[in-house]
Amino acid sequence: MLDEIKTTNNADETMSFEMMDAETHEFIDLLPFRSIFKLQRHFRHYTESARQRVKIIVTDMNYTYPKLVGTVFPNAIVLIDRFHIVNALSRAFTKTRIRIMKGLPTSSRQYRALKRYWKLLLQPVEDVDYTTYHKWTSFSHMLCAKDVVDQLLSIDPELKATYQVLNNLRQAIKTNDWNNYNATFWHTEGISPEMQLTLKTLKEHHDEIENTFNYPYTNGPLEGTNNKIKAIKRAGFGYKSFRKFRVRVLYTLHIKTKKVLITK
Repeated sequence: MLDEIKTTNNADETMSFEMMDAETHEFIDLLPFRSIFKLQRHFRHYTESARQRVKIIVTDMNYTYPKLVGTVFPNAIVLIDRFHIVNALSRAFTKTRIRIMKGLPTSSRQYRALKRYWKLLLQPVEDVDYTTYHKWTSFSHMLCAKDVVDQLLSIDPELKATYQVLNNLRQAIKTNDWNNYNATFWHTEGISPEMQLTLKTLKEHHDEIENTFNYPYTNGPLEGTNNKIKAIKRAGFGYKSFRKFRVRVLYTLHIKTKKVLITK
């Protein structure tokens, strides 16, 4: 599993590279750079047989890390983390909602409702409550959450079409249904430019996303470790030296490989 995180100001680059074993969830190392040239040079210090044993790389849609396949890890395939796919779709829908909302008069009921109930629109459609009725601000009568969502989507057909694509793809990812995932790309009439741009990006990563549907790996454990690393940084009120920060992280995470501790 590969990712990046902000560490110290004297690191070689703004973001630092981190990696974890996808099978054991053991943190491997934290590096002060993430550019493709420096990563290739770093990994070539490992033996060829060790690099050939790497079979799967799990990452986000960063264009850098897939380039390691073939040049550094000849036998590896790339998986795009599911969370980052869903997050990209949700961001596209949110941008669509905000653009449509800003096109409405700020004093209108539709504007206030879109601004107030944005969380309902981001809920998976199967999780929206349709049994409990109560009073909602900006609406004159008793409604359930499902009714509120329907009212919001009726404001603009573009918003409704984008909402449908968001939920179709999210449901396909949740149920690991590759056929429905692909089918959604054939039914995108009327969606927003923001969602069209995101779908174009997903198409560019088609093969990597197909691998995601075939394997159970995710960057979740590494994202959890990111929170621990941020906590270490806060507890130390920040670190000036990347080398000392890296040693503290590896020590706290109980990395026992001495060679890793002394590698610069």
